[in-house]
Amino acid sequence: MGFLSKLFSNLTKSKPKGKPGYTTLDGPHGLWFYVQCDKCDEKIPVRVRTTSEIQRREGPEADLGPGQYFVQKTIVGSRCYQRIEAAIEFDARYNVVEAKVKNGKLITHKELNAKDEP
Repeated sequence: MGFLSKLFSNLTKSKPKGKPGYTTLDGPHGLWFYVQCDKCDEKIPVRVRTTSEIQRREGPEADLGPGQYFVQKTIVGSRCYQRIEAAIEFDARYNVVEAKVKNGKLITHKELNAKDEP
């Protein structure tokens, strides 16, 4: 019984739902997410490949995070060159489940395109 419960436990567990709007798909293998620097407020779009840069949680590592996929990136803008460390968890549809961003914050596509008010 213990073996079968471990085998089918991933099917019965409910994974957290992602928040749409923080990512945009770009073709069959591209994904955009967006960060804003804390120091200079620069809004930076970041493109990652779903086939090579985003990792899938499988096997014993499946329970180590809330998302089915994850990526860790160091991002540097063009204004102040501050390093922004991003660790982002995605669901099966590449919606953001959880994001930890050091020296910045994750923003939506709508916030990226919004005009900055003086």
